[in-house]
Amino acid sequence: MAEAFKENLGRSAIVAIADAIKSQNTAFDKQRFIELASEDLDELSLMQRNRQIAEVLQQTLSSNFEQNCQDLVAACEEFDPLSEQVKRSGLRSWQSLPIKEYIGKYGVEDIPIALQALADITALFSAEFAIRHLLLADEDQVLKHLENWCEHDNHHVRRLVSEGTRPRLPWGFQLTSFIKRPEKTWPLLERLKDDSSDYVRLSVANHLNDIAKDHPDWLQNQLQNWVEPQNKHREKVIRHACRTLIKQGHAGTLNMLGYKPLVVADGELSILTPVVQYGDKLAFSFCFQSTPKSPVIIDYLIDFQKANGSLAPKVFKWKNTQLSNTGEFNGERSHAIKPVTTRRYYNGHHELAILVNGQEVARQSFTLEGC
Repeated sequence: MAEAFKENLGRSAIVAIADAIKSQNTAFDKQRFIELASEDLDELSLMQRNRQIAEVLQQTLSSNFEQNCQDLVAACEEFDPLSEQVKRSGLRSWQSLPIKEYIGKYGVEDIPIALQALADITALFSAEFAIRHLLLADEDQVLKHLENWCEHDNHHVRRLVSEGTRPRLPWGFQLTSFIKRPEKTWPLLERLKDDSSDYVRLSVANHLNDIAKDHPDWLQNQLQNWVEPQNKHREKVIRHACRTLIKQGHAGTLNMLGYKPLVVADGELSILTPVVQYGDKLAFSFCFQSTPKSPVIIDYLIDFQKANGSLAPKVFKWKNTQLSNTGEFNGERSHAIKPVTTRRYYNGHHELAILVNGQEVARQSFTLEGC
């Protein structure tokens, strides 16, 4: 059986953290740290373990935050900032996560020191969760530092600018100030939109997609000024940023990307598996006729039945393409209905719909059994 994901911060990781800190600070009470950090470990999720270990660091380290940061940074692996070759071995990956959580959570009175420490070790495992504590404590001060980081030599630090300020970062607490006022982080995204690193540009796109969930019209108007048909990197950022708006059929966004409303003729949706056994696949085909050579985004929507019998829609990507010289489209698709952690399935009536350039053009029902 595969080891539980939360064991990335299990007892062995706690011991490794203790050993690494002890190597830098001989006064560190290693045994007390291990004992406290391991309390009720089996009952805690990964991020709960992360918070507990950080809290125990606060209890077992000295009151000198600056010295603690120096010791913790020294306990982590050191990379050459450009080649990323290891210069010195130490903590890395998940083991470094509680180190950053401690720095962010308990560095609110020493923000410049905390930010420097996070910049030094963010390459080991992104500090996107930890920096949010500092943003809550003093948003203006942190944003000024992040403006300078937009020009940092290390792409991990530049990515932290956009990822750490994401309004709705998965696994991280929401930054409600940025949810309400996306213009606060917009100058940072403007400076990073053409970054040399795809890693950074992808983060920018994900940040933009967060904004899209709360301010679709505002975002589309802003992105309209970014459109440069010959700039392929910029086009990729915009398209990835607009994925939620595309699924929602946001008219302004689709028009900006060149996807005009289409008249769909002779549309025929066929569900090839009208009764789907849980664990099997829903199979279907769809064909239609429209304007020749038109660019099209074809998605499909499944209305999943909920426990109370109501239906909950979920949109899935299918195909971005251009219609043929005759304007025809004919395709088949299957969708696995199997156990996933993010959804619970229920027996009974479900519905499948086809979306063409954001507009629903066909719908059929199917039955799910065996849940």
